[in-house]
Amino acid sequence: MSDVVDDPAAEAPVPVVDFPRTLRRLRISLSVIGGLVLVAWVIVGAIGDGWSLRLLAELVGVGLFASFAVEVVVVGGSAARGLLRAGERGDRLAAADVSLLPPQLTRRRRR
Repeated sequence: MSDVVDDPAAEAPVPVVDFPRTLRRLRISLSVIGGLVLVAWVIVGAIGDGWSLRLLAELVGVGLFASFAVEVVVVGGSAARGLLRAGERGDRLAAADVSLLPPQLTRRRRR
């Protein structure tokens, strides 16, 4: 018998950014913000002059601003964890082939 393990999950590389975790955190955060907007509309509508669409629109605007701020924090934190994970694995993130845009063809490269 050999000591080779035939487990394909053990050989699969771990991705640098954990996208399912990031999606789960965004989904939970945005659901909480949406719930808070509805609860605030009900409470302020019951206490104030009644439920108006203008009040709901204002609260949705505040909720969108809060959603943007939460998204920046969650995605930025995920990117920072990915950066640290890549550093631990020894991946090089400053190579010429690592960018958001495809490499541009220049005169020097054509020759």
